[in-house]
Amino acid sequence: KAKRVRTIFTSEQLARLEKEFARQQYMVGTERCLLASSLHLTEEQVKVWFQNRRIKWRKQSLEQQQAKLAQMGLATLQRSPDSQSHHSEDKDFPVEL
Repeated sequence: KAKRVRTIFTSEQLARLEKEFARQQYMVGTERCLLASSLHLTEEQVKVWFQNRRIKWRKQSLEQQQAKLAQMGLATLQRSPDSQSHHSEDKDFPVEL
């Protein structure tokens, strides 16, 4: 199976896609078809661009949230299951001496 060629968007296409994304984060149906046609792209290219842009937006939003919490001094370290205290295990499995 041949590998798909990566789409290189022009600056004009990117500006229009970003403008539409700022207006609405989901582009479907007729709107997507019209946008793709006006940008000389396929609907699939527009669909994938919007999917990727939503992922980027979520990541940026999460990073901004974490930065705000850190500034307020409310950031907490996430604990992995391996770093759990042994005290909680003692409650579940008492050791008899």
